[in-house]
Amino acid sequence: MGFCFKKKEAVANAIPRLGCQRARRALDCLKDCSQPEAIHGARKEIKKARAVLRLARENISKEEFRAIKRSLRKAAACLAKPRDAAVRAKALRDLARRFKHALPPGAFRKNRVALRRASDRAMTRFAEKQNAKFARQHLRRAAKEFHKLKIEANGWGAIAPGLEGAYRECREAYERAVKIGSAEAFHEWRKRAKDLWHHLALLEPTWPEKIDRMICELETVGAFLGEDHDLFIVQQWLEDSKQAKGKSQRMKMLRQIIRERQDELRGKALAMGKYFYTEKPPQFCSRLGGYWRSWERSGKPGRVRK
Repeated sequence: MGFCFKKKEAVANAIPRLGCQRARRALDCLKDCSQPEAIHGARKEIKKARAVLRLARENISKEEFRAIKRSLRKAAACLAKPRDAAVRAKALRDLARRFKHALPPGAFRKNRVALRRASDRAMTRFAEKQNAKFARQHLRRAAKEFHKLKIEANGWGAIAPGLEGAYRECREAYERAVKIGSAEAFHEWRKRAKDLWHHLALLEPTWPEKIDRMICELETVGAFLGEDHDLFIVQQWLEDSKQAKGKSQRMKMLRQIIRERQDELRGKALAMGKYFYTEKPPQFCSRLGGYWRSWERSGKPGRVRK
């Protein structure tokens, strides 16, 4: 079963199913946790589970919401160190490739090797120590909590408040990024955009042609903001690492091209956001509700997103 609502399935049943699915898929990713891809896959599934939870938050008890949120947060925290180490290595490699014509031969080679080795060590520590075990425990707990979840409404009414709230938060995060322009503001916008992206994926079968277009736009925004945040993680390494400290020409050059690339990425994301968030939250929710009701009345099953 894909990551979407099904026409003949009650929403009150779909939410626990979708949440359990994602937690169990994250567990599957961690069966062989010796590679960065396993961590990346598990984190993606955790984000989907969080999005499902946030979509239903207005129609579940605060205790249930907090319990599942806590389990997912703890599982994600266990994956943070190996994930950040892998991101630093990949981001610097990609940056060097993008600017290869503007850089001297072999620029940042030592730094790239150091980051790759640090990533390998982080993966080894994660696989050998308790973090992998704890991540699995938290994910199993989240799956059980999702399974027991009681939704207090059904149909469109079960998810409309959550969807409207998600769009409002995403729109406000975009406006803060425009106004403040800090790395934290852009990262918050990215998280909220990712939530909304997952919510639209769940609703895709209701009107695939229209919703696909919105999904693609948010996916592009998310890609820009994701790369921007990866570069921010490299910047943090530059501030914290003894090897990267100093005022050498090479380090100045690295900081400069990071700033240039971030400016480019943020500019592209803001340009797309300017057009995506033109609707007011009630209008956006009402439009999606119209798609839902038309879908319920039609005989078309819709597509299934994996």
